[in-house]
Parts: sequence; C-alpha cells; structure tokens
Amino acid sequence: MKQVMEEQKLSALVETIISFKPMFYKTLGKPLPMNSDISPGAYYVMMYLKKYDSLSMSDLGKMLLISKPNVTTLVNRLITKGFVLRSSDKHDRRIIMIRLSSKGAQFVEKNNSKYTDRIKKKLMSLSDPELEKFSISFQTVKELLVKISKADTNEISI
Repeated sequence: MKQVMEEQKLSALVETIISFKPMFYKTLGKPLPMNSDISPGAYYVMMYLKKYDSLSMSDLGKMLLISKPNVTTLVNRLITKGFVLRSSDKHDRRIIMIRLSSKGAQFVEKNNSKYTDRIKKKLMSLSDPELEKFSISFQTVKELLVKISKADTNEISI
C-alpha cells in the first residue's frame, strides 16, 4: 500500500502549489503583453502549432489538458483573428487539423522572442549552481505533472 505524506506536510505542499502560479507570473511575467486581446490559452494553442506544424483538435486538447469543446472555442477565436487555419485530414476527413497562418506565426515569433529575452534577463541574476538547480527542479516538476495528468486521464503525453 502506498504511504501518503502526513496531512500537515500534504497541506503545506498544497499551499505551495497554489501560490506557485501567481509567484511565477509575478517573477517571470506572463507570455503576452497586458494589452493583448489573445488569451493565454489561445496563445498556448499557437505555441504548440508552431512547435508541431499542425495538430488535430483532439491532440491540442490533450496537450493543453482541456476539453475538445474548449479547444474548439479557442481555435474558432484564432480563426476569426486570422491566426490559425483549419482543414480536414487528407486520410480521414472526420479529423480536423489546425495549423498556424503566417500572421499567427509572426505573432508567436514576436511575442515568444520578447518573453524568452525577458526570462533570460531575469535568470541572469542566478549563479551557475542556482541555474542548474532551477533547471533540474523545473524538469522534475514537469515530469511529475505529466505523471499526475496521466493518472487523471490515462492518455496525455507532453
């Protein structure tokens, strides 16, 4: 039988997890400028499309850990703005494929470059050993989040 952390330690961990996102955004900033009319979810759709060229609606949902109806809403907004294109799969017309338009690719490139530069500048305040520790910690957190996600849905791979 699995041994579970004692209640007090588990509660402290939960508090740390809950405080993480606001602290992360306060320290490293949000990926988009405050005046952007693109939601963070829509931006992440575009980032995955930039990385993978084109993806099905189902794959986008799995990668973003959101339902297919929510992916559809995000994608429809991006289509309206001219950032993504929708087409049917060549082999199975029931599968809807999404890819970035040139306008979407330019938007992601511009914003991603600014965001990564901003993060790099902030990370320069850390020593080499601290950067190594930070990197290992983030990789560990990512691996554990993927494990938790797979336990919830039994099908996610990021």
